[in-house]
Amino acid sequence: MQTFTTREAEIAATGGILGGMFAVVIAFYIITIIASWRIFVKAGEKGWKSLIPIYNFYILYKICGMKKWFWISIIVSIAVSVLLAIFKFDSVALYDAEKLKAVNWSDNVPALCVLIAECIFALIVNIMYVRNTSKVFGKGVGFAICLFFFTPICWLILGFGKAKYNKKALKK
Repeated sequence: MQTFTTREAEIAATGGILGGMFAVVIAFYIITIIASWRIFVKAGEKGWKSLIPIYNFYILYKICGMKKWFWISIIVSIAVSVLLAIFKFDSVALYDAEKLKAVNWSDNVPALCVLIAECIFALIVNIMYVRNTSKVFGKGVGFAICLFFFTPICWLILGFGKAKYNKKALKK
């Protein structure tokens, strides 16, 4: 019988735990893909549209009556990227402790203001998005709050639940 050292046992246990977590994440991801497909179909869109990155967000914004906000968000993202390039903002420094210590924050005030403004904009648009998504699927404010904080779980509820799509709900 082969015996393992404590270190080998720790490595094996860690590998088993990480492998199990990976399997759960992949399974949850696949279920979420199926749920988004079902949400698209409930809203009268073809399910395959949920699989295409960026385009699926356009369709989601369309489903919840915010098509113009999709384009505004794209323009804001591009503008922020351009401004950060102009200000020569080193975003890598945010993830590197040594570089972070060397950053002269007074030189980065304009870039930080742009980042804060973009975060506020994204927060406002996301609040509008979850509110509208809740409305068009016949859900209330409580569901919108849940959708904001627990998107994947609410996505499953919308996809596999009895929620029905009603575009006219936005006009109320």
